[in-house]
Amino acid sequence: MEHISILDLVTLAVSVAAALFSAATYWRNVIHDRRQATLDAFQVLQEQAFDRLNQYTPAAVREIAQDPRPGAYKELSGCLARIEHFCVGVNQRIYDRNTMYELAHGYLDGPTLHRRIGPLLERKSRGADEDYYANLRSVLAWMEQETKRRRGRKP
Repeated sequence: MEHISILDLVTLAVSVAAALFSAATYWRNVIHDRRQATLDAFQVLQEQAFDRLNQYTPAAVREIAQDPRPGAYKELSGCLARIEHFCVGVNQRIYDRNTMYELAHGYLDGPTLHRRIGPLLERKSRGADEDYYANLRSVLAWMEQETKRRRGRKP
């Protein structure tokens, strides 16, 4: 067996430190990129879904959901699909949950949006064999739990 010199130990220590630094830098970049992707995707969601939904009153959405008219029903369904698409990204950890919560809390999980998408969700769930909006429901349930958790932490 050969004798390990001080130089060998220093070289090994520097190599391990460099590997740890590289791994930490990589992980920080992944987190940053996920947060940035969340901001970008939420901005698109705002433009393509929320802004369009806000053009309809809750009463108009209820009426459209009860008696679907091709144009409006299709537009509202598209908005709902975009929200579901975003929620898939949240549930798959493509987007950062905490960033999404900070952006969406009070709106996505609030009564204003619920009054608009609730009738659509009910309409689309009637007679369906599976829940096509399971990701949206999952995100909303998580946001409710997160709100309770955050309120419990505050003095």
